[in-house]
Amino acid sequence: MSFQLTPEYIYAFLGPAAQGEWTPFLDGLDPDVNWMIGDPTFNEQHRTGTYNVKTWREIVNKPLIARLASPLTMKIESLDIIGLKAIVEASGSATQKNGKQYNNRYCWILIFDGKTGKVVTIREYINTAMLKEVMETNEI
Repeated sequence: MSFQLTPEYIYAFLGPAAQGEWTPFLDGLDPDVNWMIGDPTFNEQHRTGTYNVKTWREIVNKPLIARLASPLTMKIESLDIIGLKAIVEASGSATQKNGKQYNNRYCWILIFDGKTGKVVTIREYINTAMLKEVMETNEI
């Protein structure tokens, strides 16, 4: 039996992130996911580039979380599914260590494996200038 992508699957997979719980999302990624943020070319200041789960955790997630005073939450605003592709528009928020709000908008294009149901490709578009600002204006 092959995997069928449904809205219910996406909400089970990403819905808990609205409360800052990212485990279901991370468990749903193939460890070798091709995760492109903004541009395939690596830029340390803006955190653009192409990652797998391990490199994303080290280069993007860990430094960001270290600069936030509250858990990062993300709420799905819009969802479209075409076959094994999900297009997710979302809003994310947290409080930075400097007291400012971190409010970002995301567009994720997720491609799922038809056999495993794991995400194998992510194309993520975010306000990378805002991400850069968080990295530069908050102490670890």
